Parts: sequence; structure tokens; C-alpha cells
Amino acid sequence: MTDLESKIDNILEEHQHESGLNMIGGRRRLIDRLVQFFEEGQQTQSQSAAPARSREN
Repeated sequence: MTDLESKIDNILEEHQHESGLNMIGGRRRLIDRLVQFFEEGQQTQSQSAAPARSREN
């Protein structure tokens, strides 16, 4: 489990306890989807930032 996955897992666990949510079996799948979303967002930001830097020169 990556650091991001671990942090998301901890946050979800705290939220479940605080709100009394019952997420049987869906938590791991949700973590995977959130990690994928954030990783894809970081890649997109990196790719869009590269052309902007080249225009500055």
C-alpha cells in the first residue's frame, strides 16, 4: 500500500467511525479509485506545466 493509499484508508476509517457509515467491501475499491484519480491528476498537471515552461524561454 502506497503512502497515499494508507492516508486515504485512515481518513475513511475515521469518517466511518464518526458518521456510522456501513461500507462493506467497498472501501478498498474506493481507495483504489481515489488513488488512481489523484495520480492521473498529478500526471496531467505535470504534462500541462511542461509546455508553459518552454514558452517562457
